[in-house]
Amino acid sequence: MKTVKTIGALVLVALLLQIAGAQEKPNGQSTPSGAAPILVIDSFTHDFGEVKAGTPLRFAFKVKNEGKADLVINSVSPG
Repeated sequence: MKTVKTIGALVLVALLLQIAGAQEKPNGQSTPSGAAPILVIDSFTHDFGEVKAGTPLRFAFKVKNEGKADLVINSVSPG
């Protein structure tokens, strides 16, 4: 039982270290204290209403960074 707790603690520490490492900028520099990106999106959803089948649809969401650090968006996917 003691071994299971030790392994669990090591896994938890490894996960926390991985999360902390992922918060660094790509060039290895950390974000200065108080400076962080702030993602602002006017609306998270859009309703096209009633649409005929086969009609191509397009909509652009307005994304803005109101923070003082670079905002990096690695991927976007439909919900």
